Amino acid sequence: MATFRPLQPAPMDQEQSPQPQSRPLTQKPKRTVTLGACAACRKRKSKCDGLRPTCRCCALKETDCVYDVGPHEKPLQAMKRKNEEMQGELSNLRELYDFLRFRPEQEALEILRRIRQSDPDTNPSQHVRELADSVRYGGLSVENQQPATVPEQLEAAMLPSIRATLQSVDFEHPSFANTPRFPHSILGRDLEIPMSQKRRYVPPLNVSARVAANSGSSSRSPMDTMSEQSVASQASDPRLRLAINWTSVTDDADFAAHLLTQWHRCEYRYYHFLDWNLFLEHMASGKKAFCSELLVNTVLAAAGFHSPLVKDRSKPFTDNAITYFYNEARRLWDAETTRISLPRLQAAMILFLVLGKNGRDKDGHQFLLEACQMARELGLAESEHTAAAQCPVDVSQDDWSRVRAVTAWSLFNFQMSMSFTYSIPVILTSPPPDSIPGHSADHEEVLFRSECARQVIMLDVSKVLSEIDIEAGPAASSFGKVDDLYLRLKSWWNDRPAALDPSIHTSPENLLFAMIYHTSTIRLMRPFLRQNSTKEVPSPHAPRAQSIYSTSLKSLRRLLTLHEVHHGWQNAITFILHPVVITSFGCLDEIAADKPSHLSLEMHESYLGLLTCLRAVSAISGFIYYAQPLLRLLTQACLALDVRLPREITEAVERYRSEEWTREARSLVRSTYVADTRDAVEDLEARRMDAVIAQWEAFTFGKGKGKERERDTEEA
Repeated sequence: MATFRPLQPAPMDQEQSPQPQSRPLTQKPKRTVTLGACAACRKRKSKCDGLRPTCRCCALKETDCVYDVGPHEKPLQAMKRKNEEMQGELSNLRELYDFLRFRPEQEALEILRRIRQSDPDTNPSQHVRELADSVRYGGLSVENQQPATVPEQLEAAMLPSIRATLQSVDFEHPSFANTPRFPHSILGRDLEIPMSQKRRYVPPLNVSARVAANSGSSSRSPMDTMSEQSVASQASDPRLRLAINWTSVTDDADFAAHLLTQWHRCEYRYYHFLDWNLFLEHMASGKKAFCSELLVNTVLAAAGFHSPLVKDRSKPFTDNAITYFYNEARRLWDAETTRISLPRLQAAMILFLVLGKNGRDKDGHQFLLEACQMARELGLAESEHTAAAQCPVDVSQDDWSRVRAVTAWSLFNFQMSMSFTYSIPVILTSPPPDSIPGHSADHEEVLFRSECARQVIMLDVSKVLSEIDIEAGPAASSFGKVDDLYLRLKSWWNDRPAALDPSIHTSPENLLFAMIYHTSTIRLMRPFLRQNSTKEVPSPHAPRAQSIYSTSLKSLRRLLTLHEVHHGWQNAITFILHPVVITSFGCLDEIAADKPSHLSLEMHESYLGLLTCLRAVSAISGFIYYAQPLLRLLTQACLALDVRLPREITEAVERYRSEEWTREARSLVRSTYVADTRDAVEDLEARRMDAVIAQWEAFTFGKGKGKERERDTEEA
């Protein structure tokens, strides 16, 4: 057995020998953080070190190194920056588009010339910005510039595809949060301003003195100040900015000009309440024959409904520009009770519209009555000799006669339209004795003259329909009168100027003009379509009445589709709600008569037309309060027939079904409007909107069987 050497412990004072070092491990280099890779590395999924101007990877591979992000910018920050740049470019393009639409042809051609002659190497975005700046700040140098006016025919300069794209942009989307906004509460509730700083109810100022003064030199309160770039320069007529000389609500000339432009486009072009050029001329010069503080504030209040810059437009009498201008107009109206003038008469008609949009046409009816009374006191129904004696000394006889005639006929037309719309008696039972004014080819005047001719026929229609209502149903002898009136209306329609043909010129006013014609024929034939009339409908006449009715209803669907395709609903003339409601109930009648299956319903012409109507009312309810109860009423009628509705419609109407909304609607709405005109005249009062809303709490909408129907709509 082997003998081993004994092992002994090492001495305590002896240092331990160092351990042999192990092989050093290879350490990875510290990873560098790159904020943003270049485009080439991103494409080939290579690791980019972020070196500029050329990264190491691109240098080795000899490829172009291009960065989409800034030197100290993260990808998310770059995305936000690009989004803001696109928003700015969209704003510039929209401003150029409006410029090409509204400015005189000579100036529009100058812009087109600059676009075509631009340097190909110039960045397009930069060139668009430069052009927009030249338009915005008056940098165009066009020889022999003429005063700008809105074009005679909007459709001649319209680009539907671009228009549809621009109007589809939701400026309330969070991505637009950084765009300039009005910083004061006149446009919303973003900033609370002390009441002491608000220029409401300021005593009337010396208008003539203010016109002579420099309007841009006055100091502005926080409520009246706006950013230079917060409103696109839509106002092509410099006289529009002088509206601030007639109101104590704001001294923001850009905002006032913007509102007047919106009102001219969305109301004046159809209603023709006044002579636009003479109104602006007197507003600019300080004359009061055709302009007044009352009229200007009333127009600005009405215009607020059509401006996306005004917040909470669909909330009646809230803290916004509409309410401020309306309150100022009411103050001036009450302060001038003894004054009778053409501007006061014109303001009365517009005040009726303002209240009607808030569902209070019963309150507005008093203004319509006073307007008709003023017309009698002003001698608008008297001879031209009497009218000449009232001509002011600072107004020419031609201008005075023209404005009197325009006012007289616009009042006659307006009260006739409101009579048929709200089912109220006609106030003026004879047309004005003066000839219909205007002989120019201007589109607005052509439409106005045609409307005057139609309302003369509608006056006779109202008399015949009153006789039928008194008889509680149509008699055999009544249809002869009705048929004669229909032939007169049809002859008038066939002889209308080509400029009013909606198939050729699809302007909003042309489309609405055609819709009102077809609603007139439907109203004329309605008594002979009643199923619950106390008298039997003569069988020889019923088929003809039904044929005329069906043809008009089909035309209404086509016109509404054209309006939706070409213009959408965000800037619609609000009077379009009436033909939309008529068409909706007509489509429901056809669906009920045909009884299509759920599968075939989606392709049914009446169902598609009904959806167009519901989309229209839903969109308009965003800026007109009165469209909200109408949307609820129409959807209730759909559910009663088990008509399935798309999800977006049910979600839109859900806001108007709550107990809080219903209670508020009962206190707000005072309306004589009859949405469903299919029943007999005996039930007229119970079918007026204020009576309908008062009964809504007892409806089974959303209860019991309605819940099953509601589930069906969610599946659509």
